[in-house]
Amino acid sequence: MNQFPLVSILINNYNYEKYVSQAIDSALNQMYERVEVVVVDDGSKDHSRNVIEQYGDRVVSVFKPNGGQGSAFNAGFAASQGDLICFLDADDYYFPEKAEQIVKAFQSDPELGWVFHRLKRVDAEGQALDSEGGMNEFGKFDFRSQMLKGEAVRPIFPATSGLCFRRDILQQTLPLPEQLRISADNFLRLSAIHLAPGLLIDSELAVHRIHGSNSYESRKDTAYLHAETNIQTSYHLRQRFPTTKAFTDQLFSHSYGQIAGRSGFDRLSKIPESNAYLKDYFSIASWISYSPKIAYNYVKSWMKRQ
Repeated sequence: MNQFPLVSILINNYNYEKYVSQAIDSALNQMYERVEVVVVDDGSKDHSRNVIEQYGDRVVSVFKPNGGQGSAFNAGFAASQGDLICFLDADDYYFPEKAEQIVKAFQSDPELGWVFHRLKRVDAEGQALDSEGGMNEFGKFDFRSQMLKGEAVRPIFPATSGLCFRRDILQQTLPLPEQLRISADNFLRLSAIHLAPGLLIDSELAVHRIHGSNSYESRKDTAYLHAETNIQTSYHLRQRFPTTKAFTDQLFSHSYGQIAGRSGFDRLSKIPESNAYLKDYFSIASWISYSPKIAYNYVKSWMKRQ
């Protein structure tokens, strides 16, 4: 990596005219000078486009029909040129030292493929929220052998605005399956930790805003809300990287039991990736091996809804 790598900040926006200017301003006002800002508007129906267009050639603007988060990530990456790629949700914003700290982290160890950091959580008015449930382990990690063995990956990872990658890692990961309309950041994280070691930083380098449109993140049943996207992620991750078989089987089984216990098997039958995973990847041997995990999570979820 050269001494002053170009950092691309990819902002994905959908109907966030109220917040997107703060996100763009925070990306443009980085202490580190070699930054390009790519703003993808995913078919917003509000006045987001007018806000974005006011920045002119200070940003790279991409306006596309609505396709969801996965397609927005793909469009932003295709329009970028950076050696390092950082993602930013349009309702969040960076602190000025973000890019500089990320560059230093990558330059400290050429083996790193990804760098994730803590996020400061605030409400819609900018008031600080507690960080309970956030990242709690830091340092250099290499999860590749754990994923190959199907072992649990224990550290808690941040949301989209805390994710940064070396470009060649994303070149192996993208384009994302566009069926991942929400929580596509989970596919980014798992793909990256499967491909390379990385660094978890104990620094809040961005603000993650919890408000009406994304307040599900603070709900007590978040695990169940994420189970469906975990089913989708399991299938597409297995498709892209067959060597993740042991890990995706574990993730699928865990999520399958959760959804069945919470919402019933009929709900599972309506998730295309659930049907496809069973058809393409689950053998009789798989059922024998993973039925205890499915049953355990089924009972656990069923009892919690009573």
